[in-house]
Amino acid sequence: MKKIFYVIFAASVLFNLASCNKFREETSSDAEDMLKIEMDENDFLKEEEIASNPCSFDYASLLAPCAVVTETSNTFPKIVTIDYGTGCVGQNGLTKKGKIIINVSGDMRVTGNTRTITFDNFYINEVKIEGSRDAENIGPNNQGNMVVKITGDITASSSEFSRSRNFTRYREWISGISTCDISDDEFHVTGSGTAIGRRGIEIPHTITEKIVLKPGQCKYPLSGKVDIGSTTRGVFLDFGNGTCDNIAEATTKRRNKTYQIDLDTRRIIQ
Repeated sequence: MKKIFYVIFAASVLFNLASCNKFREETSSDAEDMLKIEMDENDFLKEEEIASNPCSFDYASLLAPCAVVTETSNTFPKIVTIDYGTGCVGQNGLTKKGKIIINVSGDMRVTGNTRTITFDNFYINEVKIEGSRDAENIGPNNQGNMVVKITGDITASSSEFSRSRNFTRYREWISGISTCDISDDEFHVTGSGTAIGRRGIEIPHTITEKIVLKPGQCKYPLSGKVDIGSTTRGVFLDFGNGTCDNIAEATTKRRNKTYQIDLDTRRIIQ
């Protein structure tokens, strides 16, 4: 399977919004904690996806020139280890170090196959990632599209903070499953989860309108909506109407204020 831009691009979207006082009035520190761990986790999705696909990939171009990829076998089942050593910069500009370990039972396009990802002293920039994420192909839905169920329990920590999150996602493969060319892929993502931040309070988030992803055509979510926080505090995120652009909107719950967000810089632009 190829990299999917996980629904909560929202994490990255709000990561740096602390500088905007108006926005901070509408969000709690707990919601910010949940969003930050979403961002941390989104940054290792590519490794997980390419390791569980039988297609051939150029790891250096997709990950980083210094990434060392080893496999216990040329066929499934196998364990894939991606070792960034003492640190190197990847294609997305992030510095990664340590190891990502992916245990794959078989081609994830086949019903019943599973994969588990764990970490060995793994860091993204200065943030240490721990925990695990499990995926299982649960077979076709009523529309005949393959669905992968993904569950995870991830902790991100540094010298200044520690955050944890658990979640369940359902990734429906709409088109492109029979080819190795990512240009024809389309995915729809649904699901929910909670985070525990600095105050020990659970922070919910739910995809209220499926996230539409075409990773071979656009690096941004094309559409979809996410509800983050409680019924009275937090934000609604809207990824648009299907146009490939770097703009999303965040609407605060308390005051119904809407802000445009640049998905590249992850900052409010209006």
